[in-house]
Amino acid sequence: MSAAPLPSPAGDETPLAYPAEWEADVILTDGGTAHIRPILPTDGPLLRAFWTRLSPQSIYFRFFTARRALSDADIHRMTVVDQRLRGAIVAMIGDDLVALAHWEGAAARPTEAEVAFLVEDAQQGRGFGSVLLEHLAAAAWDRGIRRFDADVLGENRQMIRVFLDAGYTVARAWDSGAVRLSFEITPTEQSVTVMRAREHRAEAASIGRLLHPRSIAVIGAGRAAGSVGNSVLRHLLAGGFDGPVYPVNPAAAAAGTAVGSIRAYGGIEQVPRPIDLAVVCVPPAEVPGVVAACGRAGVWGLVVFTDQRDDAADAALAAEARADGMRVVGPASMGIQNPAGGLNASMVPQMPPAGRVGCYSQSGPFGGAILQAAAARGVGLSVFVSAGDRADVSGNDLLQYWEEDPETDAVIMHLETFGNPRKFARLARRLGRRKPIVTVYSGRSTLDDALLRQAGVIGVDRISQAFDVALLLTSQPLPTGNRVAVIGDSRALVRLTAHAADAAGLIAEEVLLPAGSGSATFTAALLAAAQRADALIVTLARLPPSARGPVAAGAVEAAERITVPVLASVQGVDMPSELAGIPAYSSPEAAVTALRRVVGYAQWRSRPTGTEPVTAVRTDEARALIAGLAGRLPEERAAALLDCYGITVQPAELVTSPRRAVEAAARLGYPVAVKARSRPYRHRPDLRGQRLDLPDAAAVRAAWTSLRSQLGPEVPIVVQRMAPVGVSVVVGSEEHPQYGPLVSFGLSGPATELLGDRAHHILPLTDVDAARLVRSVRAAPLLLGYLGSTPVDIAALEDLVLRVGRLADDVPEVVHLTLDPVIVSTGRVTVLSVEVVTGPSVPRADAGPRRFWTPALPVVDRPPVRGGSAQHGHTVHNRLP
Repeated sequence: MSAAPLPSPAGDETPLAYPAEWEADVILTDGGTAHIRPILPTDGPLLRAFWTRLSPQSIYFRFFTARRALSDADIHRMTVVDQRLRGAIVAMIGDDLVALAHWEGAAARPTEAEVAFLVEDAQQGRGFGSVLLEHLAAAAWDRGIRRFDADVLGENRQMIRVFLDAGYTVARAWDSGAVRLSFEITPTEQSVTVMRAREHRAEAASIGRLLHPRSIAVIGAGRAAGSVGNSVLRHLLAGGFDGPVYPVNPAAAAAGTAVGSIRAYGGIEQVPRPIDLAVVCVPPAEVPGVVAACGRAGVWGLVVFTDQRDDAADAALAAEARADGMRVVGPASMGIQNPAGGLNASMVPQMPPAGRVGCYSQSGPFGGAILQAAAARGVGLSVFVSAGDRADVSGNDLLQYWEEDPETDAVIMHLETFGNPRKFARLARRLGRRKPIVTVYSGRSTLDDALLRQAGVIGVDRISQAFDVALLLTSQPLPTGNRVAVIGDSRALVRLTAHAADAAGLIAEEVLLPAGSGSATFTAALLAAAQRADALIVTLARLPPSARGPVAAGAVEAAERITVPVLASVQGVDMPSELAGIPAYSSPEAAVTALRRVVGYAQWRSRPTGTEPVTAVRTDEARALIAGLAGRLPEERAAALLDCYGITVQPAELVTSPRRAVEAAARLGYPVAVKARSRPYRHRPDLRGQRLDLPDAAAVRAAWTSLRSQLGPEVPIVVQRMAPVGVSVVVGSEEHPQYGPLVSFGLSGPATELLGDRAHHILPLTDVDAARLVRSVRAAPLLLGYLGSTPVDIAALEDLVLRVGRLADDVPEVVHLTLDPVIVSTGRVTVLSVEVVTGPSVPRADAGPRRFWTPALPVVDRPPVRGGSAQHGHTVHNRLP
């Protein structure tokens, strides 16, 4: 696969430092991995070797002519670039250069460049063209280029499709057997959608390969019973995996002895190929050598049990593995399981039955507890993954996989951090529309809870609660409302359960049957209650199974004939066998809690997703206004910035005398306010730093004189037209170090601040999100006509919130923005004051071309990477969940 030749350079270029984000590990369409980086002057030997692996057709497609070996001048021209007028990136697998892409600009047309691609034949069809185009476009955009042109031979359909399928608007022109393709590289909604669809398919494929191996090698498979390697080997053999399992133990191989009655091999290179999965159970010092050997042996993926207890070592492990085309679960993983495939590559001897719940755990002990809880509750699992230290495979990867996995209906995740919260929310929101996600998240913050709610994730505090919810989700239909009928023949149990439902925010109805009612009575009662309730809870006393039998039989019969969920509370008993198919809970509180969480999920799922409104904005102008600035902006510049996003700040004029105050009031229009423009007096009416609703010149003079006397000569005074009467609110945004850009909303005033009545939302923001955000604070009724007051223009307020969100999303240099106060009246919103703080732009974890990691520093000098004359310089940043 290739594109057209580039013109020769006018002269030599000196290589420059490049942004750290130009390096990336990427996942290919088949689930394999590669490393993307800028080309280096030391890459000449790699380029010559690459050339020898190209077919004559690939060379012809790239250069439009047959060519022999590369000359020294060719090598110099291709490897020595300034990464400004001319740029190039390469793709590496191990020590091999397997693909490259160039852009070539011209001083006369600094925003345009010609591009060319070349991928070695053995690697074609793996998605290198599309991922290189994404990264080349991002790098060229950093250098001011806005349009790509490419000349491609008409028969080179594969390369033409790379350009046409990228999501850009491509213009085509034919000339002498070649097609001229031209397109703007400004990211568009379509190009981002295409990129994320490819990311989704690739990440799902990479996890699928890990969880469905055809062959497995256990490296460090010891002979001592109870050792990690020996235990994992025995669990693999006992689990029923039907592919070959190879123990790797140099000492045993040298002695000619077996491990687990299977021939041992001295090293991974001696194991018969192919090897899909290697389980690594060796001491930390041996891990780097094992990973390198696995890369040479063509292993697809690793599960690393070794606990290195060293972040730098974990990062190096992941970088080495991915550069060699492998994904990594761990280190410090407890293992993976795929019950349907007989795969138990874990430290846990028991494997749950095959089922419909996918499980992921960051913590090893929590992973063990998940498996124990699944066995105790009789819940079957589709897959289980213990991520350990998460050097590579993350919860986000599993979300991508589960979206495509037909064997998974619901998901349980134990999370300690989100890692990349924005991506987690994007993936969880998409998956949650089809399959519910339950998370056990230790030590959740207010923002964590907000993110989970916005993504439709069911947050719980304990693993037992997660399985309580999963049981209901996987065995019963979703409720369509919050009405619940509690049915039983024990007054105390019925009343206790109904009270618990009321306390949880459900609307409960008590259905008390005569003591000792038979199955027919219970069936009739459930069928009748199902006509007016959205869920049914059957209460049973702690009795012997024979005594519970009639009630259980009646519930089971009714459940088969109705379309609302049925669950049971059996005092002190979990999972009675006579309630087959109906989830049972050992207390009324547990049953109600599970139901309330499922009701909340069903309500979220029934809401429309909304759209991101297309708003005319001037992003380039906004970024130019703050280019090179850091700190708080002057209010005039801040107002100009907001104007780029259609937000008008009520003008305020600085005045230095009573006469100038009157003149300003005449220009602005009465009534006006005269107020101090100083931080101690802002938003503090108790300090009396403002005089409001002044109707004429005399009142303005008196106000100015009074304020100057009160404040002294140093405090500036401004005149501003009064806003219509309404409700005062605060709208803001911030660049959060963990969550990325956030929008916040609340009502103004000390009481609101003391109560912490502020709502936050991660970006992007849809119209539905904005409507929910402004209604989510406790004081929201004041906007909606509380106690007979006139409702304000909430649609205009939602539009303002959307515009602030769009600005925060587009301009990461705006690290903090506050509109306070904003007066929301019956016909409009009026922004009276703005504060904007700017700072350096930090790359966002879920923006730009596909990558595993986000660099921590915006610009660095990088040493040569893999295959150059210096050591490997790749570093993994910002781990994902």
